[in-house]
Amino acid sequence: MIDTKKIRILHVTNNYPTTSNPVFGIFVKEQIDSLANAGIVNDVFFINGREFGKKAYFKSLFELRRILRNGEFGIIHCHHSFSAIVLLLTFSHSKFRTIVSYQNDPDREGGLWLYSLLRFFFDGVILKNNKSEFMFPKTHYLPNGVNMNYFKPLDRLDCKTSIKLQVDTRYILFMDSYKRRRQKRIDRFNEVIRILKEDLQQKNIEPLILTNTPRDQIPLYMSASSLHIISSDFEGSPNSVKECLASNVKVVSTPVGNIEDLIGDVPSCYISKTFEPKDLALLALKALDSEDYDGRSYIYSKELDMDNVTRKLISRYREILGGTV
Repeated sequence: MIDTKKIRILHVTNNYPTTSNPVFGIFVKEQIDSLANAGIVNDVFFINGREFGKKAYFKSLFELRRILRNGEFGIIHCHHSFSAIVLLLTFSHSKFRTIVSYQNDPDREGGLWLYSLLRFFFDGVILKNNKSEFMFPKTHYLPNGVNMNYFKPLDRLDCKTSIKLQVDTRYILFMDSYKRRRQKRIDRFNEVIRILKEDLQQKNIEPLILTNTPRDQIPLYMSASSLHIISSDFEGSPNSVKECLASNVKVVSTPVGNIEDLIGDVPSCYISKTFEPKDLALLALKALDSEDYDGRSYIYSKELDMDNVTRKLISRYREILGGTV
């Protein structure tokens, strides 16, 4: 058994919710909350580069150095490679055990040179995708977990009525957490919708586009949808896919991130072999015409529920601390 009372973590992150961006980095906050529920003591150092730009990173160097000088932490957990750079630049990291969680593949988050540097200086690296070229002795494949009590199947008609959507329309979901990031390719998504409506004559199809939507509304919009499409150029481990599985909402995706692990064996969910909108549209139509499915069971079988992921993360902490807790 892990005596979690002996573990105190300082989380250094440039992804965390704010008043103006309440879903920015929500997955980091939810992971930290899950650790707190398991008895871990957590402190959060947030580098708000999203709202204050590069000066937030510069200012954070001095603030973080002061915190490290006075704090007693078992582990420093950096979320995102840029947060890890800040920790290294304090020149205080050697006094602590350290771990960094990547949010995207390393070649999409600072590059492979930086990845090699962080692997050298950090005691552990967490990746959301298990591509063999990125896996080394210090690395661990651990996607974010899903809160199964929060994301669960809801009656579609009730959800549509609650958020004032047309009850006889099939909505196709596009999600971007806090801004229109180019990698998400809303242009590709819009072309898929056009093909479905015009070329494939699906007249009762409409897009449902969510950006910076309040977190308490997401389960309603998700369950009101007939299908979620990932149209991205690249991903790490898309959280919306896992949340849709937990809600029994079908998914069609481009071949990105760890999507093969997530839905490659899940009935009524499909992965395109290409990034062409036409291929995605044909798979979307196939998914819409397929039977409903039990995506929740796959979340549990893949151990992607929040409880299992939290347990695995605490095990990583324990390994880094040398099994002393």
